[in-house]
Amino acid sequence: MIEMYSLRWQIELFFKELKSTLGFAQYSFQKFPAVEAWAEIAIATVLFLEHERAKRLRDRRLSQESRRWWESQRLHGLCLAYRQECEGRELNYLSDRLRTPGGIAKLKRLLAAALPPEYRTKA
Repeated sequence: MIEMYSLRWQIELFFKELKSTLGFAQYSFQKFPAVEAWAEIAIATVLFLEHERAKRLRDRRLSQESRRWWESQRLHGLCLAYRQECEGRELNYLSDRLRTPGGIAKLKRLLAAALPPEYRTKA
């Protein structure tokens, strides 16, 4: 009985994480295909983050402390870790581009193009 309750509790935690971390409870859908699509996206996100965790844990260079951290994280921690990694890559990309005049010009073009046309200055 205790084992079954433990499994049920893990399922409850999973749905709680879907709601709180991935915003599963923030949407009200009128049609079932929309609910189905949102559930598939949420589960694909969880699978992606678990894949990232598995990739880290396969790294033999990982310290014991880092290994324990990756093993203990739930969905929210995995999301934050992946977001921080992406931000780090983006900052490295920006840093590399800022080293050359051509890179600076390219960044300016990309930033200008990121704004909707109605908000762009004419200068």
